[in-house]
Amino acid sequence: MVEKLDQLEEIKKLDPKDMYSAVYYLPEQIEKAAEVAYQAEIKNISSKIEKVLVLGMGGSAIGGDVLQSVLFEEASFPVYVNRDYDLPRWVDDKTLVFAVSYSGHTVETINSAKLSYERGASIVAVTSGGLLKEFAVEKNLTLVEIPSGMAPRAAIGYVTIPSFVILERLGLISPKKKNIEETVNYLKKKRDEFKIEIPTENNLAKKLANMMFKHIPVVYAVGERWKVAAYRWKCQINENSKYPAFYHFFPELNHNEIMAWEAVDEVIKPLTLIFLYASLDGEMKIRVEFMQEKISARGVPIFLWQAEGSNPLTQFFSLTYIGDFATVYLAYLADKDPFSIGYINELKLRIGQALS
Repeated sequence: MVEKLDQLEEIKKLDPKDMYSAVYYLPEQIEKAAEVAYQAEIKNISSKIEKVLVLGMGGSAIGGDVLQSVLFEEASFPVYVNRDYDLPRWVDDKTLVFAVSYSGHTVETINSAKLSYERGASIVAVTSGGLLKEFAVEKNLTLVEIPSGMAPRAAIGYVTIPSFVILERLGLISPKKKNIEETVNYLKKKRDEFKIEIPTENNLAKKLANMMFKHIPVVYAVGERWKVAAYRWKCQINENSKYPAFYHFFPELNHNEIMAWEAVDEVIKPLTLIFLYASLDGEMKIRVEFMQEKISARGVPIFLWQAEGSNPLTQFFSLTYIGDFATVYLAYLADKDPFSIGYINELKLRIGQALS
């Protein structure tokens, strides 16, 4: 019997807008994102930046979480992410604000960007156009204009890389060109292992999709700085695969969620557990091994995936890229279009009707 994920002509019919290719060409997207960010004209940014705030929603906001994670050990300033219409009180003229909206029409982001401007913050707009671009042009702000036409969640390179480049150009962080180059090279290598033409028996991403199929994935990151990787998996499972999923991180989960695994078999059996980690040593190794021992004894499938790369940027993308492929494959198994976001669009329409 031929595995469903190896019936290429049939499964491609489930993906008319080709979400698969958006995943496959992430390395080129990262290269392009870096190019446009290095070429962008820097305007009206204070020389006295003391904190960084990233504004965004959904797939556009995750770049801020990645920035926070990757700069965990490097940044001499705090990095915050704001997913709201409003702003924290502390935003002022010493704040660098990245307003990130792939479409350029995200209401919450535009509203909070305007409030930031009123408070004297330095603003960098990262967008493909829309009202956010108009605002940036009108106010003579730094604008990193990225290509349009993608689902925001698939544009993770475009919404992530520019903030690193701008911070580097402002002298606030170390040079990132080599890190970006290493990330691109890693992704190009790994996609040859995960691509759709590789049969399931030799394709770890397809095997992982089969493991999640008809199960509820739970994704655990080892270390709080990597919780963004687990969150990325969760969101990709939700949007690409139309599956429920949950995430948490060590060591925090050992102080609460660990007890959920004592639930009765009827609750536990439908779950699949995924561990994401950069390293395992000391107390953290004990924590993970304990959880693995207890949960595998309950018959729950477990998958462990270790980050690769010599720098945190590559490590982040190495933790998530296999998940991007696996969630598209999971959509195919579930007979779902990985591009479609029906409920999200319905909700937007209802909100628009209510406010009109």
